[in-house]
Amino acid sequence: MIKYIFIIFASLYFSISIQAQAYEIGLMGGAGNYIGDIGRETYFYPNKLGGGVLFKKTINPWFSFRANFHYFQIYANDLDSDNLGRQARRFATKGKIYNFSSGIEYNFMPRNPFNLHESIHKLTPYMFVGIGIGSFNTTLYKVANDNTLSGSLKYDGANINIPMVLGIKYRLSHHFIISIESGAYYYFSDNLDSTGLYYRNVDLPGSTILPTTNTNANDWYTFSSIGLIYTFGDLNCYFNL
Repeated sequence: MIKYIFIIFASLYFSISIQAQAYEIGLMGGAGNYIGDIGRETYFYPNKLGGGVLFKKTINPWFSFRANFHYFQIYANDLDSDNLGRQARRFATKGKIYNFSSGIEYNFMPRNPFNLHESIHKLTPYMFVGIGIGSFNTTLYKVANDNTLSGSLKYDGANINIPMVLGIKYRLSHHFIISIESGAYYYFSDNLDSTGLYYRNVDLPGSTILPTTNTNANDWYTFSSIGLIYTFGDLNCYFNL
């Protein structure tokens, strides 16, 4: 599934008019946190390191097509939560996420149309939205009284997600840009932590602990990063808007 979606995205990029000859490629390093049915209920709490790469193809001073790939590990433990129900349940999850996304990046302060890499403003906020495909494998554990992890329920899968990213970038020189961004990735899946799989296969009646998972709510994660970007191609090209 991932292979076919990647081929579709790649075809879209290379079918863009050859007029767009300014490109950017970069490396990202950062951290992420999962938002779901286990552990902390904090929306922004980067706690696991990750990294990635990105590629952009400039359309005009405001817009670029962008594709990026990133990876990080997730970990969550009910004992870290302020929710007493989660603390009593004592679940933990560990796993890996590999995500490829593609979409449009919008510059709030447009670049000089006569030279896309000589910005009117060296400091430029931007937004990226699109569609992604994520591959993840996670394991659900029970946390024993001595805090060791026992038992396991594993889930391997892939699912569509919607990336929503805000960032700011600064032009260091004619060829180099540094960026800082943070984004939320909404998955059409409740199994980033394997709880969806668990609650579909376990009989809970009679339990003295109410389920603290919402089987009607999908999982998210955030990923924040610092990137170093190299620009190349026809840096002096002009695009009619």
